Amino acid sequence: MKKIIIASGMICLAGLFLNCSYVTVLRTQELYAVRDSLYAEIDTLKNKLVEEQQTQNELLRTIRADQMMRFSELEKQIGDIDSRYSENRLLLSKIDEKTGVFQRQLEAKLASDSSSLNSRNIEIAKLFQLAMSDFNAGRFDIAKKGFRDISSRFPESAQGEVSEYWTGECLYAKKEYSEAENVLLLYIKNFPHGTKACVALYKLGLCYDKMDKEKSRELVWEKLLDKCPDTQEAQIVKFRKQ
Repeated sequence: MKKIIIASGMICLAGLFLNCSYVTVLRTQELYAVRDSLYAEIDTLKNKLVEEQQTQNELLRTIRADQMMRFSELEKQIGDIDSRYSENRLLLSKIDEKTGVFQRQLEAKLASDSSSLNSRNIEIAKLFQLAMSDFNAGRFDIAKKGFRDISSRFPESAQGEVSEYWTGECLYAKKEYSEAENVLLLYIKNFPHGTKACVALYKLGLCYDKMDKEKSRELVWEKLLDKCPDTQEAQIVKFRKQ
């Protein structure tokens, strides 16, 4: 009887042990499954991280390549600007040099022209003085040639204008009134506001007076009184009309 009880206890213990072992095995399998699942998730995350890292690395390489290209283009543009700046400075230097040469040439020419003009003015003044000296000395033919020479050679000068009037004076002094009339009319036409315009009108009236052209004389002197009322010649005409 005792042996039977012991045997039954041993059987119960063996069953209990086998049941526990089975549970343990199941639990272990579940843990392995969880572990494998975790490993799988970890691998998936690792792969995603690797892919993201590769994507970021590729993006960084693209950005760096673009920056390098932009820097290269910028350096090239800066180099072009420096080159153009140097060329412009060289061009400006050449322009300044040419301008300086031109300025010096212009100054030299102006100085030469000024010297030539002064010499020319001195020559005209001397010729006019000689002609006036001949006129005052009564050498009217010589004076007339001198005045005509001045008016023909230097018509734009002040002495050239006045010499035309004095040519008429020479003819009047020689009593060549008709020729004096023509010269004085030409002077009044060419120089209506000339320095001798009023005197020429008076002298023209005297020519008409000498030729007994009273109507022409009166017309000319009326013009004198209208144009030059305050001159000495106008006062003389007014006195003669009294």
